[in-house]
Amino acid sequence: MEEDTAAGDEHQDKPVEYYSGLAEAVVDWRVWWLGVALCSMISSLSFGNFFPTLSATMGYSATISLLLCAPPWILGTVTSFFVARHSDATGDRFWHITGPLLIGIVGFMMAISTMNTAVRYLSLFFMTQASAGYVIFLTWVLNTFSQSQSKRAAAIALIISTATFGNMGSSYFWPSGWGPSYVNSYLLCILTSVISIAMSWAFRQHLSRHNQAAEAQEQALGLPKGFRYLL
Repeated sequence: MEEDTAAGDEHQDKPVEYYSGLAEAVVDWRVWWLGVALCSMISSLSFGNFFPTLSATMGYSATISLLLCAPPWILGTVTSFFVARHSDATGDRFWHITGPLLIGIVGFMMAISTMNTAVRYLSLFFMTQASAGYVIFLTWVLNTFSQSQSKRAAAIALIISTATFGNMGSSYFWPSGWGPSYVNSYLLCILTSVISIAMSWAFRQHLSRHNQAAEAQEQALGLPKGFRYLL
């Protein structure tokens, strides 16, 4: 547990300084970097808010269109469970975020390329896989800011608060005038997915350098292996 939190006996013999944790989170650039990355990811997942509308573009009745919404999300839920399990088993975060987002991009490109009913419905199954990346991203945040409980709580709050702007802004990605193809909407989802992947990759490189520096210091001083950031 100590290794996981990298905290040791922190706060054992002194009161918890909650406000100092908040102050540390506010001035930590990583909080805002991850907040923007998550904001971009949430924007790319905005198709979920308009899923019945996208299903209706296939030309079926309202009842059938709503029923067709269920299978893609059932598959997405199952996939998220197995992706999360595999991410924990391997200790990897970045590739388990990137993989689902790339599958989602494939779905966006399929929807852009044709109005064929079968292909567009298949594209919805690909899109819902992207939601697994969101689950892993939140776990990555918890792992990254585990050194202090107060800072972690503040960091999570700030990151999620920043990310909510993605929900607000992406509601304008899907004007009815862009239907029924919604090509421009899908292009925006692709763009925000790529931005999120790029920012996550840069953050992974940053954490990797910290891990390498910690390993070099331990070897030089003959110390046992300590805390490592999950990549």
